Amino acid sequence: MAFFLIIIASVINQAESILIKRYNKKYFHGGFVFTAIVSFFSMLFFLVTDLVTDKNGLNFSREILIYGVIAGIFFAAASVLTFIALGCGSYVLSRLILSYGVLIAIVQGMFFGEKPSVFCWIGIALVLVSIYLFKGKDEIDSVKITKKWVITIVLSVLLAGAFGIIQRSQQREFSHMYDNEFMIAALAVSSILLMVVGVITDGKYLVAIMKNGGLYACGAGLSNGATNFLNLLAYSIAPISLVAPLNSGVGMIVAFLVAKIFFKEKFTVLQYTGVALGAVALVLFNF
Repeated sequence: MAFFLIIIASVINQAESILIKRYNKKYFHGGFVFTAIVSFFSMLFFLVTDLVTDKNGLNFSREILIYGVIAGIFFAAASVLTFIALGCGSYVLSRLILSYGVLIAIVQGMFFGEKPSVFCWIGIALVLVSIYLFKGKDEIDSVKITKKWVITIVLSVLLAGAFGIIQRSQQREFSHMYDNEFMIAALAVSSILLMVVGVITDGKYLVAIMKNGGLYACGAGLSNGATNFLNLLAYSIAPISLVAPLNSGVGMIVAFLVAKIFFKEKFTVLQYTGVALGAVALVLFNF
Protein backbone atom coordinates (compact mmCIF):
# COMPACT_ATOMS: atom_id res chain seq x y z
CA MET A 1 0.00 0.00 0.00
CA ALA A 2 2.81 2.41 0.89
CA PHE A 3 4.54 1.71 -2.44
CA PHE A 4 1.30 2.46 -4.30
CA LEU A 5 0.87 5.75 -2.41
CA ILE A 6 4.46 6.81 -3.13
CA ILE A 7 4.07 6.17 -6.86
CA ILE A 8 0.89 8.25 -7.00
CA ALA A 9 2.46 11.00 -4.87
CA SER A 10 5.57 11.14 -7.09
CA VAL A 11 3.51 11.47 -10.28
CA ILE A 12 1.28 14.15 -8.75
CA ASN A 13 4.32 16.01 -7.42
CA GLN A 14 5.76 16.16 -10.93
CA ALA A 15 2.50 17.76 -12.09
CA GLU A 16 3.16 20.64 -9.67
CA SER A 17 6.67 21.20 -11.01
CA ILE A 18 5.52 20.88 -14.63
CA LEU A 19 2.87 23.56 -14.15
CA ILE A 20 5.38 25.91 -12.48
CA LYS A 21 7.93 25.29 -15.25
CA ARG A 22 5.29 25.80 -17.97
CA TYR A 23 4.18 29.11 -16.48
CA ASN A 24 7.80 30.19 -16.11
CA LYS A 25 8.58 29.46 -19.75
CA LYS A 26 5.57 31.48 -20.95
CA TYR A 27 5.61 34.45 -18.55
CA PHE A 28 8.33 34.25 -15.83
CA HIS A 29 6.99 37.05 -13.67
CA GLY A 30 4.82 37.44 -10.61
CA GLY A 31 6.50 34.70 -8.61
CA PHE A 32 5.22 35.97 -5.26
CA VAL A 33 1.59 36.11 -6.35
CA PHE A 34 1.85 32.81 -8.21
CA THR A 35 3.30 30.93 -5.23
CA ALA A 36 0.78 32.62 -2.91
CA ILE A 37 -2.01 31.04 -4.98
CA VAL A 38 -0.18 27.70 -4.90
CA SER A 39 0.02 27.83 -1.09
CA PHE A 40 -3.66 28.81 -0.83
CA PHE A 41 -4.94 25.89 -2.92
CA SER A 42 -2.60 23.48 -1.15
CA MET A 43 -4.06 24.69 2.15
CA LEU A 44 -7.56 24.32 0.71
CA PHE A 45 -6.81 20.69 -0.16
CA PHE A 46 -5.77 19.92 3.44
CA LEU A 47 -8.76 21.80 4.81
CA VAL A 48 -11.28 19.90 2.67
CA THR A 49 -9.71 16.48 3.26
CA ASP A 50 -9.62 17.06 7.01
CA LEU A 51 -13.26 18.11 7.10
CA VAL A 52 -14.20 15.01 5.11
CA THR A 53 -12.03 12.43 6.90
CA ASP A 54 -11.77 13.73 10.49
CA LYS A 55 -15.02 13.49 12.46
CA ASN A 56 -13.50 15.40 15.38
CA GLY A 57 -12.78 18.45 13.25
CA LEU A 58 -9.79 20.75 13.39
CA ASN A 59 -8.01 21.53 16.64
CA PHE A 60 -5.61 24.48 16.51
CA SER A 61 -3.75 24.68 19.78
CA ARG A 62 -1.44 27.57 20.57
CA GLU A 63 1.62 25.35 20.13
CA ILE A 64 0.52 24.13 16.69
CA LEU A 65 -0.13 27.70 15.56
CA ILE A 66 3.35 28.75 16.68
CA TYR A 67 4.88 25.84 14.78
CA GLY A 68 2.72 26.69 11.78
CA VAL A 69 3.63 30.38 11.67
CA ILE A 70 7.37 29.71 11.83
CA ALA A 71 7.15 26.90 9.28
CA GLY A 72 4.98 29.04 7.00
CA ILE A 73 7.69 31.70 6.75
CA PHE A 74 10.24 29.12 5.64
CA PHE A 75 7.75 27.48 3.27
CA ALA A 76 6.97 30.83 1.62
CA ALA A 77 10.62 31.67 1.02
CA ALA A 78 11.41 28.17 -0.27
CA SER A 79 8.40 28.25 -2.61
CA VAL A 80 9.31 31.49 -4.37
CA LEU A 81 12.97 30.45 -4.68
CA THR A 82 11.95 27.10 -6.17
CA PHE A 83 9.74 29.01 -8.62
CA ILE A 84 12.74 31.06 -9.73
CA ALA A 85 15.09 28.05 -9.89
CA LEU A 86 12.70 26.02 -12.07
CA GLY A 87 12.38 29.01 -14.37
CA CYS A 88 16.11 29.55 -14.95
CA GLY A 89 17.57 26.05 -14.71
CA SER A 90 17.27 22.43 -15.75
CA TYR A 91 14.09 20.70 -14.62
CA VAL A 92 15.67 17.37 -13.72
CA LEU A 93 18.75 18.91 -12.08
CA SER A 94 16.55 21.24 -10.02
CA ARG A 95 14.49 18.26 -8.85
CA LEU A 96 17.67 16.32 -8.08
CA ILE A 97 19.21 19.08 -5.96
CA LEU A 98 15.92 19.75 -4.16
CA SER A 99 15.87 16.09 -3.17
CA TYR A 100 19.21 16.57 -1.45
CA GLY A 101 17.34 18.32 1.34
CA VAL A 102 17.55 14.89 2.97
CA LEU A 103 21.08 15.91 3.99
CA ILE A 104 19.57 18.48 6.35
CA ALA A 105 17.49 15.73 7.94
CA ILE A 106 20.69 13.75 8.47
CA VAL A 107 22.34 16.70 10.21
CA GLN A 108 19.23 17.17 12.36
CA GLY A 109 19.39 13.51 13.34
CA MET A 110 22.99 13.91 14.44
CA PHE A 111 21.90 16.63 16.86
CA PHE A 112 19.45 14.12 18.35
CA GLY A 113 22.19 11.52 18.81
CA GLU A 114 21.67 9.59 15.57
CA LYS A 115 24.87 8.44 13.88
CA PRO A 116 24.99 8.41 10.06
CA SER A 117 25.56 4.92 8.67
CA VAL A 118 28.28 3.87 6.28
CA PHE A 119 25.65 4.00 3.51
CA CYS A 120 24.94 7.61 4.44
CA TRP A 121 28.59 8.64 4.07
CA ILE A 122 28.80 6.81 0.75
CA GLY A 123 25.68 8.70 -0.35
CA ILE A 124 27.26 12.04 0.56
CA ALA A 125 30.32 11.17 -1.55
CA LEU A 126 28.07 10.23 -4.48
CA VAL A 127 26.25 13.56 -4.15
CA LEU A 128 29.50 15.47 -4.58
CA VAL A 129 30.48 13.33 -7.56
CA SER A 130 27.05 13.65 -9.20
CA ILE A 131 27.07 17.45 -8.86
CA TYR A 132 30.55 17.60 -10.39
CA LEU A 133 29.51 15.39 -13.33
CA PHE A 134 26.40 17.51 -13.88
CA LYS A 135 28.19 20.87 -13.73
CA GLY A 136 27.65 21.41 -17.46
CA LYS A 137 29.93 22.15 -20.39
CA ASP A 138 29.82 24.65 -23.20
CA GLU A 139 28.31 22.25 -25.70
CA ILE A 140 24.87 23.23 -26.94
CA ASP A 141 23.34 19.92 -25.87
CA SER A 142 24.39 20.10 -22.22
CA VAL A 143 22.43 21.61 -19.37
CA LYS A 144 23.91 24.97 -18.38
CA ILE A 145 24.55 26.05 -14.81
CA THR A 146 24.11 29.74 -13.92
CA LYS A 147 24.90 31.68 -10.74
CA LYS A 148 21.24 32.67 -10.40
CA TRP A 149 20.16 29.04 -10.52
CA VAL A 150 22.84 27.90 -8.04
CA ILE A 151 21.95 30.60 -5.50
CA THR A 152 18.18 30.08 -5.71
CA ILE A 153 18.30 26.28 -5.65
CA VAL A 154 20.75 26.12 -2.73
CA LEU A 155 18.72 28.60 -0.66
CA SER A 156 15.54 26.73 -1.57
CA VAL A 157 17.01 23.44 -0.32
CA LEU A 158 18.16 25.04 2.94
CA LEU A 159 14.80 26.72 3.59
CA ALA A 160 12.81 23.61 2.66
CA GLY A 161 15.08 21.67 5.00
CA ALA A 162 14.32 24.15 7.79
CA PHE A 163 10.60 23.63 7.12
CA GLY A 164 11.13 19.87 7.34
CA ILE A 165 12.93 20.19 10.66
CA ILE A 166 10.03 22.18 12.13
CA GLN A 167 7.52 19.72 10.71
CA ARG A 168 9.33 16.71 12.16
CA SER A 169 9.72 18.48 15.51
CA GLN A 170 5.98 19.00 15.85
CA GLN A 171 5.31 15.43 14.69
CA ARG A 172 7.68 14.15 17.35
CA GLU A 173 6.10 16.33 20.04
CA PHE A 174 2.47 15.57 19.18
CA SER A 175 2.84 12.04 17.73
CA HIS A 176 1.33 12.97 14.33
CA MET A 177 -1.96 13.99 15.98
CA TYR A 178 -2.10 17.46 14.40
CA ASP A 179 -0.35 17.04 11.05
CA ASN A 180 -3.26 18.51 9.08
CA GLU A 181 -3.65 21.46 11.43
CA PHE A 182 0.07 22.17 11.16
CA MET A 183 0.01 22.10 7.35
CA ILE A 184 -3.11 24.29 7.17
CA ALA A 185 -1.57 26.89 9.48
CA ALA A 186 1.79 26.87 7.66
CA LEU A 187 0.23 27.12 4.21
CA ALA A 188 -2.13 29.90 5.30
CA VAL A 189 0.78 31.94 6.65
CA SER A 190 2.76 31.26 3.47
CA SER A 191 -0.10 32.34 1.23
CA ILE A 192 -0.73 35.58 3.14
CA LEU A 193 2.96 36.56 3.28
CA LEU A 194 3.56 35.87 -0.40
CA MET A 195 0.42 37.71 -1.49
CA VAL A 196 1.29 40.77 0.60
CA VAL A 197 4.79 40.90 -0.90
CA GLY A 198 3.37 40.24 -4.36
CA VAL A 199 0.88 43.10 -4.11
CA ILE A 200 3.69 45.44 -3.03
CA THR A 201 6.16 44.37 -5.74
CA ASP A 202 3.81 43.53 -8.64
CA GLY A 203 0.62 45.31 -7.66
CA LYS A 204 -0.03 46.94 -11.02
CA TYR A 205 0.34 43.58 -12.77
CA LEU A 206 -1.77 41.66 -10.25
CA VAL A 207 -4.78 41.13 -12.55
CA ALA A 208 -2.57 40.00 -15.44
CA ILE A 209 -0.63 37.60 -13.24
CA MET A 210 -3.79 36.01 -11.87
CA LYS A 211 -5.33 35.85 -15.33
CA ASN A 212 -2.30 34.25 -16.96
CA GLY A 213 -1.16 32.11 -14.06
CA GLY A 214 -4.31 31.45 -12.04
CA LEU A 215 -5.06 28.02 -13.51
CA TYR A 216 -1.40 26.98 -13.43
CA ALA A 217 -1.12 28.01 -9.77
CA CYS A 218 -4.42 26.38 -8.83
CA GLY A 219 -3.34 23.07 -10.36
CA ALA A 220 0.12 23.31 -8.78
CA GLY A 221 -1.40 24.05 -5.37
CA LEU A 222 -3.80 21.11 -5.49
CA SER A 223 -0.91 18.89 -6.64
CA ASN A 224 1.21 20.13 -3.74
CA GLY A 225 -1.55 19.43 -1.25
CA ALA A 226 -2.26 15.97 -2.64
CA THR A 227 1.44 15.06 -2.65
CA ASN A 228 1.96 16.06 0.96
CA PHE A 229 -1.27 14.36 2.02
CA LEU A 230 -0.33 11.05 0.36
CA ASN A 231 3.20 11.18 1.78
CA LEU A 232 1.81 11.68 5.28
CA LEU A 233 -0.43 8.64 4.75
CA ALA A 234 2.50 6.54 3.52
CA TYR A 235 4.64 7.50 6.53
CA SER A 236 1.76 6.60 8.85
CA ILE A 237 1.43 3.02 7.57
CA ALA A 238 5.05 2.07 6.80
CA PRO A 239 8.46 2.66 8.41
CA ILE A 240 10.49 5.64 7.23
CA SER A 241 13.33 3.28 6.28
CA LEU A 242 11.03 1.87 3.58
CA VAL A 243 9.07 4.93 2.49
CA ALA A 244 11.95 7.42 2.24
CA PRO A 245 14.10 5.42 -0.23
CA LEU A 246 11.03 4.61 -2.32
CA ASN A 247 10.05 8.28 -2.35
CA SER A 248 13.51 9.40 -3.41
CA GLY A 249 14.09 6.72 -6.04
CA VAL A 250 10.67 6.83 -7.68
CA GLY A 251 10.60 10.64 -7.62
CA MET A 252 13.97 10.91 -9.35
CA ILE A 253 13.02 8.43 -12.08
CA VAL A 254 9.75 10.23 -12.79
CA ALA A 255 11.50 13.63 -12.82
CA PHE A 256 14.04 12.42 -15.35
CA LEU A 257 11.30 11.09 -17.64
CA VAL A 258 9.38 14.36 -17.35
CA ALA A 259 12.48 16.37 -18.30
CA LYS A 260 13.04 14.24 -21.39
CA ILE A 261 9.43 13.99 -22.54
CA PHE A 262 7.90 17.38 -21.64
CA PHE A 263 10.86 19.78 -21.70
CA LYS A 264 13.08 17.99 -24.26
CA GLU A 265 16.14 18.48 -22.05
CA LYS A 266 19.31 16.98 -23.49
CA PHE A 267 22.18 15.57 -21.47
CA THR A 268 25.75 14.46 -22.01
CA VAL A 269 26.91 10.99 -21.04
CA LEU A 270 28.56 12.40 -17.92
CA GLN A 271 25.33 14.17 -16.95
CA TYR A 272 23.37 10.92 -17.37
CA THR A 273 25.91 9.32 -15.06
CA GLY A 274 25.50 12.18 -12.58
CA VAL A 275 21.74 11.69 -12.45
CA ALA A 276 22.15 7.95 -11.92
CA LEU A 277 24.65 8.47 -9.09
CA GLY A 278 22.38 11.08 -7.54
CA ALA A 279 19.44 8.68 -7.54
CA VAL A 280 21.60 5.98 -5.91
CA ALA A 281 22.78 8.49 -3.30
CA LEU A 282 19.21 9.39 -2.38
CA VAL A 283 18.42 5.74 -1.70
CA LEU A 284 21.60 5.22 0.35
CA PHE A 285 20.79 8.24 2.56
CA ASN A 286 17.83 6.36 3.96
CA PHE A 287 19.57 3.13 5.01
